Amino acid sequence: MATFKTIPLKEIHIGERARPVDEEHALAIAASMAERGLINPITVRSTPAANGGETPYTLVAGGHRHRAAELNQWEEIDVIVVSADAAEAQLMEISENLFRNELSALDRAIFVMKFREIHEDKFGKIQRGGNQKAKANDWPLMASPGKALSERVQERLGFGKSTYKYVTMIGQKLHPALRQAVRGTDAENDQKLLLKLAAMPETEQAGIAAALKFEPNLKKVLEMDKPAKPQPDANTVALDALKRAWEKAAPDVRALFLDHIGVNAAFQEAAE
Repeated sequence: MATFKTIPLKEIHIGERARPVDEEHALAIAASMAERGLINPITVRSTPAANGGETPYTLVAGGHRHRAAELNQWEEIDVIVVSADAAEAQLMEISENLFRNELSALDRAIFVMKFREIHEDKFGKIQRGGNQKAKANDWPLMASPGKALSERVQERLGFGKSTYKYVTMIGQKLHPALRQAVRGTDAENDQKLLLKLAAMPETEQAGIAAALKFEPNLKKVLEMDKPAKPQPDANTVALDALKRAWEKAAPDVRALFLDHIGVNAAFQEAAE
């Protein structure tokens, strides 16, 4: 059951969010809200005891709209109050964000995995099925417990099994420190690069995350550990060039070259 209300902003507890608020995005929403008002109310749940009763509501979905209202210095905001415990509230938050088009490749992977974690808490651990030919996916067998989750996410996001597999790999394998380090960089939207990072050993990922604190350019950090290419010996290079030229030269050109280096003259002297 849900009810519609208008409540003071100061009565809403934000708590830990699955997706951090992007200030520029919030500013854009604030401009729209200032012109048109709040079209879609935010979602909250009742938490009468939160912060000693000072924040009797906790935000469920609508973090950017809430921040936009703060930027506009609104004192009140329209809300939909839902009946939900903490886990259900997380699912609602993730559902709203997960199915939005502007999610980065990184956030999409994190949300899918968060959705999976809550799903496992409610319905049990997802174990890989017995069809090893399809072991890269969560539900290679029709009866696998992960099938329902995989199908649900794929249907709502509109992508296929391969994309779900890649998103899951990033969410499972990308080191938490590296997740934080690449946020806000070009890598955040580069699924191919995120997959490359996720495939690295944990210690290597942690090292990259540490290096990014001093060198924010991920490409330069990845180049740091690559051994320098050995420089070829100059004499070897010259000899190889001569061999290639000799193989391509016509007989008369070869004769001229032998005359140039005195080889033909040496043969004539020996014959005399």
